[in-house]
Amino acid sequence: MDCIKNSRDHDGVAPCRGDGSSAVAGTTLGLLPILAVAMSGSAFAQSSVSVDEITVGGGGTPAPAAAPAEDYELEAAPAAPTDLSLRDGGAGVLNPGVSSSAKATASLLNTPQTVTVIPGTLIQQRQATTMVEALRNTPGITFDAGENGFSSGPNQFNIRGFNSVGSLFIDDTRDNGSFTRDTFNIEGIEIVKGAASDNGRGTAGGYVNTVTKTPQIGNFVAGTAGIGFDEYDSEMRRRATLDVNQSFGTVGVRLNGMIQDGGVAGRDIAENDAWGVAPSLAFGLGTGFRATFAYEHYERNDVPDMGVRINGRQTAPNFGSVRIPGAGARPNDDGTVSRDYAYPQTRLGFDDTVQDAFLARFEYDIVPGVTISNQTRWANVDREARTYYVNGAAIPAQPFNYDRNNETLSNQTNIRAKFNTGPFKHTLSTGVDLSREESSARRASNQTANIEIDTVAFYAFDTIELTRHWQLTGGVRVEHYDLDFAGHQLVNIPAGAGPVQWSDSETTVGGKIGLAYKPVDNGTFYASYGLSHLPHGALLSNPDIARNGQNGFPGFVPGADPVELHNYEIGVKWDWFGGKLSTTAALFHTEKKNVGYPTTTGVLPAGVVYGKQQVQGLELGIAGEITERWKVYGGLLWMDSERKHGPAVDAALNGDYGAGLIPAVTTTNGDELAYTPNFSATLWMTYDLTDKFTFGGGIQYVGDSWVGRPDDALRVIPNGKFGKVPDYFLVNLYASYDITDNIELSLNVDNVFDEEYVQTLNWNGNWGYLGAPRTYWLSANFKY
Repeated sequence: MDCIKNSRDHDGVAPCRGDGSSAVAGTTLGLLPILAVAMSGSAFAQSSVSVDEITVGGGGTPAPAAAPAEDYELEAAPAAPTDLSLRDGGAGVLNPGVSSSAKATASLLNTPQTVTVIPGTLIQQRQATTMVEALRNTPGITFDAGENGFSSGPNQFNIRGFNSVGSLFIDDTRDNGSFTRDTFNIEGIEIVKGAASDNGRGTAGGYVNTVTKTPQIGNFVAGTAGIGFDEYDSEMRRRATLDVNQSFGTVGVRLNGMIQDGGVAGRDIAENDAWGVAPSLAFGLGTGFRATFAYEHYERNDVPDMGVRINGRQTAPNFGSVRIPGAGARPNDDGTVSRDYAYPQTRLGFDDTVQDAFLARFEYDIVPGVTISNQTRWANVDREARTYYVNGAAIPAQPFNYDRNNETLSNQTNIRAKFNTGPFKHTLSTGVDLSREESSARRASNQTANIEIDTVAFYAFDTIELTRHWQLTGGVRVEHYDLDFAGHQLVNIPAGAGPVQWSDSETTVGGKIGLAYKPVDNGTFYASYGLSHLPHGALLSNPDIARNGQNGFPGFVPGADPVELHNYEIGVKWDWFGGKLSTTAALFHTEKKNVGYPTTTGVLPAGVVYGKQQVQGLELGIAGEITERWKVYGGLLWMDSERKHGPAVDAALNGDYGAGLIPAVTTTNGDELAYTPNFSATLWMTYDLTDKFTFGGGIQYVGDSWVGRPDDALRVIPNGKFGKVPDYFLVNLYASYDITDNIELSLNVDNVFDEEYVQTLNWNGNWGYLGAPRTYWLSANFKY
C-alpha cells in the first residue's frame, strides 16, 4: 500500500502498514489500552464519519520511521522543510514547517499564532551550549537577575516582557526548576508566543518546548570537540559531545553524551563544569506499534559568577565597580576595576545540580491514519548553591543559599485525528494530561518551603478546512488544579514568621480560536485570540525560595483569583521558493489581568487588590534558504508595555515610590514593565563560498529598558528610580571548512568589537551580570 506522506495541509504522518493489523503484546500506560480497544472495535469502523486521515498522537509526535520490515513499503521521506518537524529531520533545516507537538493541528504556515523554531543546525552554528544562549537567537527574550539574584544567574528570562521560566516544557511536559539547562540532548526549541492553553497554566509571553533526541532511521556517529577563549583573565572553556544512532530493522538505539569544563567568558574565578549522558531505545519504528524509552542524567558543578557592582567609587577593599555608561543607579559614575575582576568571595561559592529524567512513549496506529499515544515522563532536579552578593556598598558576610529539589511525574494520552464531516476536513487533537509536581526547599537559616500541585486536564483542539481558502482553528482546555503549601522556620521563630499552611483548588477553562485565509497554498493571513490562566502558587521554578513566614513563597497572594492571560493577534505567514524560506509578520496585543497585590501581611487569606499589565507590538521573522548557498535566520520586535491600575493598587505598593534618580511619585499607573525593551533584533546568515568553505555572521541588538522588579513581583519600582539597563549591539562572525566529507572545522568570533555591556541589573540597579566580551570558539565537528 502507499504511504500517507506529510504535506502542508496534512501535517500529520500515518506510518505505512501491511495488510491486516498487527497484534499489540502487553499493556501500555494510562488510558492507552482502553482507548485502543474502544476505537478499534466494529462500532468505530462503521461510523458515519468518513475517515480521510486520522493521526492520534500524544505527549509527543510519532517517532521517526526506521527501516521497515520486508513486508512493509515506505516511500522516500519528503525533503521539503514544510513537511518536517524537529523529530523527523527538521533539526537540520532552519525552517521546519511542522510542530513536534501532537497538540498542534496545523502546519506552522497555517497556525494562527507566532511560533518560532530554533533548530539544531542553528544551535550548533551559534555554539549555544545552554537553552538560554539558544533563546537569544529570537527577539523579545530578555533577562532579569531575579529577586536579588538568589543564585539564579541569568536563568530568569522573559518572553515579550513577561517572566517565563515557569513555562518551560520538555517533549510537551512541564519541566520545573531554576537551573542551567544544557543543549546536548535536544533536537531544537519551539517557542509559542502569546497566551496559549496548549499545555495548561503558563505566562502571558508564551511558553518554550524543547524536543529531545530519540532514535531515528539510519546509522551515524557524530560529535564535536571545541575550545573557547577570550582576551581576559578567564579560564579556557573545553567541551565535547557525542551522538551515536544505530538502527537494526525496526529497533533503534541512540546515545548522547557531553562533558565540559572551564571558566566563564570574560570573568575570573567563575567556572562552568558539566557532564551528561542520554541513552534512548525505540522498538517498532515504521510499524503500527512503536515504543520509545529515554533516560537523561545531567550534572553541573559550577563556581557561579557573583556579578559585579556597576559604576561607583570603591567603598571598601576588594570592592570595585565596572564602568558601564548610563547603567543603573549611578549612571554617570566611574568604574574602578576591569571587566574580568571577580570578588574574592566568588571562590567560596558553588552551584551543584543533578538532574535525572525518564520518558516512556507508546504509539499505536489503530486503523490506517489513526494513532493513539501515551507518554509518561518523570524528572527529578536537585540543586544546591551558595553565592555572595553585592548589597549597596558592601558584600554581606552572610551569603544567599539555594537548596531545592523538584520532582515531576506526568502522564499524557492524546488522540490526533484527521477525518471528514460532510464537506469539512478536520484535524483533531484531544486528550488527557495528568501530573503531580512537588518541590521542597530549604535555606541556611532553617526555613523550609514545600509545594505540591496535582493537575488533571482535558483538552480538544481542531483545525477545520472550511474551503480551499479558509481554515478555522480552535479548541478548549479544562484544567483542575490542587495546591498545597507548607512553610516553616525550624528554629528561633520570630514574631509573625510562624508556620504557613495553605491549600487551594481551582478549575480553569482556557482556549483559542483563529481564522486563517489562504489566497495561495504558500501564504496565510490570520486573526486569533487565546486565553489561559495562571493560578497563584505555581512557584516551582522561581529563584527566590524559603524565606520567613509568607515570604517563603514570594509572588504568592493567598486567596487571589487566578491571573487571566489574553492574546489577540493578526498576522501573515508566507513561504517562498517551494517552502525553503519562511517569513512571518504579526501584530499582537497581550493582556495580563487579575494581577493581584496583597494589602495585608501575616493574614491568610490576604486582602487583595488587582491591576493589569499589557504588551503590544509587531514581530517579524525570517528563516530558511534564500538560495541553495545563502541561508538566513532572524527577527525584529517592536513592543510597548504598560501597567494599568487604580489608586487602590498604588496604596498597596507606594512603599517603593520614594525618590531615587527621579523625585518621589504617587502612582505607577502607565509605567512600562521592567526589563522590557521597546526594540530588539537578531539576524544570522551563512553563505557557502565553495562546496567546502562557509562564511557567515550576524547581529544582536537589545534596546534599553527600565531597572525594577519583574512583572510577577509583588513590589513595583517606578520607571527611572534606579535608572536603566542600557542598550547593546553585538556583531558575530562564523566560518567553517570541510576537511573531508565527514570532518568540519569551525570558528566563531562573538562580540567582534568587544562591546562592554550588561545583560541585566538587579532591581535597584546596584549590580549586574556582564555580557561576554570578544570570544573565540574553535571546534571540530564530525559525522560518519
